[in-house]
Amino acid sequence: MQTLHPLANRARERNIKLVIEGNAIELEGANFMNREAIVDAIRNGQTLPEKKLAGIDLSNLDLSGANLAGCDLSGANLRNANLHRADLSDCRLCKADLRGADLSRANLSGADLIGARLRRTNLTRSIRIRTKIRKWAMKGAYIAGPTAYTD
Repeated sequence: MQTLHPLANRARERNIKLVIEGNAIELEGANFMNREAIVDAIRNGQTLPEKKLAGIDLSNLDLSGANLAGCDLSGANLRNANLHRADLSDCRLCKADLRGADLSRANLSGADLIGARLRRTNLTRSIRIRTKIRKWAMKGAYIAGPTAYTD
């Protein structure tokens, strides 16, 4: 029976592939960028080397116009964040905390918002084509003006 490296269980929990060959350990899918580096990259329009940002705390930040397309922001804290005109297309925002966030004119096409907290979230004129969201979850969200919205 093969003994697993102590990091193997933690890596498995975080969907990181741990490859051990001799004395070399390779981590596939690991994100070693700290919060400040991620925020700087987003604000400077740089392409993120890793799109797995699940659970990150981006609360109270001005990320207007940010390109976060395709990112996994599941369980992320985006409370009171300014995401005006941000590209959140094809993002996983499952169980993300978006309370008080400004997503006005944001592109949410193909995004998954199942279980997201949306109270006091501004979704005015956001693009929500093929967006996965439960209608009851919209209760308490602010929506005004024309939107592109289809289930």
